[in-house]
Amino acid sequence: MNSMAGEQLRNSTLFRSLSDVGADLADLVQKELRLARSELAENVFAKFRASIWIGIAAGLGLVAAFMALQALVFGIASFGIAMHWACLIVAAGVAAAAALTYYKGHMDAQRDITPTRSIRQVKQDLSTAKEHLT
Repeated sequence: MNSMAGEQLRNSTLFRSLSDVGADLADLVQKELRLARSELAENVFAKFRASIWIGIAAGLGLVAAFMALQALVFGIASFGIAMHWACLIVAAGVAAAAALTYYKGHMDAQRDITPTRSIRQVKQDLSTAKEHLT
């Protein structure tokens, strides 16, 4: 009889431990999902920001093109007056700004939106849980 009581105690302790592990695992998965959601939102925002930078680059490039055309018109109209050189210098500065903003947007657009840290962490958590259960 004493052996049966010990067996019941071991079974109930084992059951309780497995229940605790299951609850901890569920809590961990919920936390990892929240982390993945947060990381995904951050990466989507980075893509949005990249599109804004590229849009700014396009706008600045358009301004540079208009200014270059204006400089050409002033150059032809003035036929030797230095005003067109000033327009060309300004256009070159705007073009340089457009190139820099395009580069910034392009670099932001290269960022992957997959929540890789969260995926790696979930895999590690599942591996650890398997080790503890076996």
